[in-house]
Amino acid sequence: MTTVAFRRLLAYLRKAFPVGCGVNVRRCVRKESASTTFDGRQYRIRINRLQDHRGQVDSLLHEWAHVRAIEQAYQHDGTWGQIFAKIYESWAQDFYEEPE
Repeated sequence: MTTVAFRRLLAYLRKAFPVGCGVNVRRCVRKESASTTFDGRQYRIRINRLQDHRGQVDSLLHEWAHVRAIEQAYQHDGTWGQIFAKIYESWAQDFYEEPE
């Protein structure tokens, strides 16, 4: 995934699904596909940059849903699932582009 495409998707998520505090997002080499942590002030999302385009998109959408639902649903329960579905559906309708 190009840096431009990743940044455009992140800007879209920030605008369409805002959160109440800062979210620091980085792509880096890691064992897991992605993770989200919260230090009491801001969220930290880490995406494995070695994933293919689709994997990075799915990981970012997945982790953004965790950020949106963190107070109610740190696990993959119903609240998180509903938020993830809304984010994914919005992305598919308004933002999806075929990978290059």
